[in-house]
Amino acid sequence: SHHGSSGRRCPSFVLWTSQGAASRGAGAARSAMFVVASFFLLSIERFLYGYIYHFPESFKQVCNGPLKSALDFAEGKYWMVAKHLGVVIKVFQFGVIGYDLLSRPVGLASVPLLSVGALLVGAGQVLNAAVFNAIGAVGVYYGGQLGEKVPWCSGFPYNLGFGDPQYWGVVLFVWGLYVALAGASMDGQLLRHVVVPVWTTFWYVMSMKVLEDTKNGTAVLRSFGLKRAAA
Repeated sequence: SHHGSSGRRCPSFVLWTSQGAASRGAGAARSAMFVVASFFLLSIERFLYGYIYHFPESFKQVCNGPLKSALDFAEGKYWMVAKHLGVVIKVFQFGVIGYDLLSRPVGLASVPLLSVGALLVGAGQVLNAAVFNAIGAVGVYYGGQLGEKVPWCSGFPYNLGFGDPQYWGVVLFVWGLYVALAGASMDGQLLRHVVVPVWTTFWYVMSMKVLEDTKNGTAVLRSFGLKRAAA
């Protein structure tokens, strides 16, 4: 009968809808896992530099002990060990961004958004290059904390009215990249698309305000029963 034929079609319809629901559920679970994992992976570099900033003598002891081969490779310069560790640990940041952009559909944004993204990327690169030009790699990689003489710089980009221009450079670069890649496939996916830029901003602001801030960082360390080492 007609009613019977409709009944025979129901199981396949139920199977199709259940498979679709399962697929959506798996996708949501992957997204949730990425949100959590990226939060912690993007923090690793920040905590490394916070450790060097607040505990330079402890870092030197580590360089003279477990990292002796790295210190020898760095010609005995502690700041160069920090630089080399920073290069290696960038794998986490690049890995998170690479996985994020390659694991889901992204595309070039419309011309206005693409222009905004390009401007942000360019501004970020200018700030980064200007910082290295102003204080050199020795200044960027905590030479001042690790016993090197780093000249005080009050010129560009340190005369722009905000601190840590190299960190804002990274934040601008990452936001610019994601704005430029906010294509049509972003419909309904905006929150998922900005996870990495938001976490990046969070951790770099944490660096500026706590992890690499003498006053606030010392207060936080005290709350955990720790004492900041004198540089």
